[in-house]
Amino acid sequence: MAGPEKTVVWFRRDLRIQDNPALAAAAKGGSVLPIFIWCPSDYGQYYPGRCSRWWLKQSLAHLGKSLELLGCPLVLIRAEDSTLAALLECVRSISATRVVYNRLYGNCTSLSDTIFQDNCFFLKYFVFESA
Repeated sequence: MAGPEKTVVWFRRDLRIQDNPALAAAAKGGSVLPIFIWCPSDYGQYYPGRCSRWWLKQSLAHLGKSLELLGCPLVLIRAEDSTLAALLECVRSISATRVVYNRLYGNCTSLSDTIFQDNCFFLKYFVFESA
């Protein structure tokens, strides 16, 4: 029998615990590591302005407090090169058995989701993507 599941919950724009399909799927068994990755280089010309960054900071603080009350503190990762590389490094470092996240919509995000899924398939990680 395999060991307990280790699931990484990758938070992106869906910074909530209520009605979060990815978090609900992760909580069904094993340990949960919620993460948020900030990688300024991923934004390119669409780097968020001061108000957007303020909103993000406040939202992450609230999410962190909410997750702390559930017993699984939020891990914030600052990546210099790519979100994908940081995510895969995190998965490898804790020997995670799966990664869960909620789908984002839009041209750039759909492409990054596809690239991530392709890498996880190649590396044999189970990915849950909510609709």
